[in-house]
Amino acid sequence: MEFIANSLISKKIHKLALMLRDMDINVYIYGDIGVGKSHLAKFISPNAKLYNDKLSDTDTEVIVENIKNDFNFKFKRIIATGYSPLYGDLKDKFTMEIELKPLNKRKEDIDDFIQLFIKQAKEELKIDKKIDNIEIDLSQNLHSLKRTIYKKFLCEEYTKSDIINILKEFFDKNYTENDSYNSMLKIFDKALIDVLLKKYKSKLQVAKHLKINRHTLTKKVNELEN
Repeated sequence: MEFIANSLISKKIHKLALMLRDMDINVYIYGDIGVGKSHLAKFISPNAKLYNDKLSDTDTEVIVENIKNDFNFKFKRIIATGYSPLYGDLKDKFTMEIELKPLNKRKEDIDDFIQLFIKQAKEELKIDKKIDNIEIDLSQNLHSLKRTIYKKFLCEEYTKSDIINILKEFFDKNYTENDSYNSMLKIFDKALIDVLLKKYKSKLQVAKHLKINRHTLTKKVNELEN
């Protein structure tokens, strides 16, 4: 199993994880959503099974996601994950605690993760295209980054019919009695104007291509920003 480690923080964790593979101790990994806690747990203990009620008494190593205080420590070795540092009785059960920082603290790792997710997307979605101009989302670390890549690949394949169906689903879930026709039109306006402003860099050029007055465009842009 690969462990991406280009940042100084990740390199230190990678080195520690390799040592922990040969140590028969309980390890607790914590950090924000999507930082790679489960992946690190599997890297430390490749043969461990994910904890569930179907595990037999012969299973000795387990990975416990979001461990609770009432967990039964009947296994020889436990690699557990959570969102915050341990405290109280649960803390005494673990010899080692590892904090995984958010991706914005491990920026040197991001490009390799992007390439990994691009490779996975091509294989899983059966889409062999080059994608660029990726506006990455790190709000949920690896989770949101991966979604960004997959959405980008899927968008490359969208037809007009696909877009209409997506909008139908969006309006079905989000339209309320408080919404108006004009408020819904703002969705189209913002998407189109944002793209054209990025492409032509000039409101004058955008107004020309949309065949509207420049002052009308400026008014629309101001309305969309508020």
